[in-house]
Amino acid sequence: MTGAILTVPESDDVALFDEAHRLAEELAASAGDPPAVVAVAFDGLVDPDALAAATPDEVLRVVRADERPFALGAAGVRSRAAALAAVADEPRAVLLPDTADGADLAAATAQRLRSGCVTDCLLRVRDGELTAGRQAYGGRAYAELSFEGGPPVVTLNTEALGSPATPPTGSPSIREVEVSVADDDRLRHVETFDVPEADLAKARRIVAGGFGLGGPDGFEVVEELADAVGAAVGASRPPSDEGWVAYDRQIGVTGKEIDVELYVPCAISGDSYHMRSVNADHLIPINSDPEARIFNFADLGVVGDVYEYGPVLARAIREARAETAGEQSVGESEAVSDGGERVVEPGAADPAEEVPE
Repeated sequence: MTGAILTVPESDDVALFDEAHRLAEELAASAGDPPAVVAVAFDGLVDPDALAAATPDEVLRVVRADERPFALGAAGVRSRAAALAAVADEPRAVLLPDTADGADLAAATAQRLRSGCVTDCLLRVRDGELTAGRQAYGGRAYAELSFEGGPPVVTLNTEALGSPATPPTGSPSIREVEVSVADDDRLRHVETFDVPEADLAKARRIVAGGFGLGGPDGFEVVEELADAVGAAVGASRPPSDEGWVAYDRQIGVTGKEIDVELYVPCAISGDSYHMRSVNADHLIPINSDPEARIFNFADLGVVGDVYEYGPVLARAIREARAETAGEQSVGESEAVSDGGERVVEPGAADPAEEVPE
């Protein structure tokens, strides 16, 4: 496995493997034999058989000596990084998906391998060596970084990767490797929160405010609605120029380009300089002007004052979420004679009792 490209997916997504095979092809074209593409499947997290379908050259099923499964998230970063460093035998590169967990694992692994780590990047082959490229200065520049000492440990955006000219064929071997690793004894409690993405370019939901808010106080309404939706807060250029919000909140030609599942522009007119940088699956504006250009792009719109409708919508969303959460938790399980369980809804008649017609 010396010189192999290690791929560490969080699922059976083949994009990471396609990129690994593409890099192997380019390295072979400039330096001779292609490096092997090796998939790493942590026991309890990823099914090695599912990874085999992506046709790597080999699948490593990594198991713990204490027979405990690996854990995803912060609680499992230390043990997975130690395991990855243990199975890595002078790899050519270590590829992970660009997710929050992938970035944490990449950093911890690079520290153990004494390597360089770059997140949210694309890899290129320059003169037989791997370099990492990524956007800089809010997308206004492109930086290319080289690695000195140790293999590159990188996270890749799986939606922007390439594929090999010649797709791989055959069935990879699956090999089990046992490692002795310890959990992070510094952790006492781990809890997951649904928080908005700080980087607008990566956010999946955004609520933004425009100059029509009239002042910085209007962003309190925007923030309240964003909090209810679980969204990041953005802005058009005028509020940023006026200092109502930080510059990194600006969306538009002179700001950030966004690609989101939900965009709620509040008091934003919708001029071309703003909309040119907006790609949204669902766009729901709130604007008091029924003739505002923003409604031309809307899937659903609210014609009204955001100061009036914003708090109402935020409250309704929170109530709906609370009601949904309550319904999911309703019901008690009780033992039945066959050793299983059944769920009894509050107020439901016992099936053993006769119910009058």
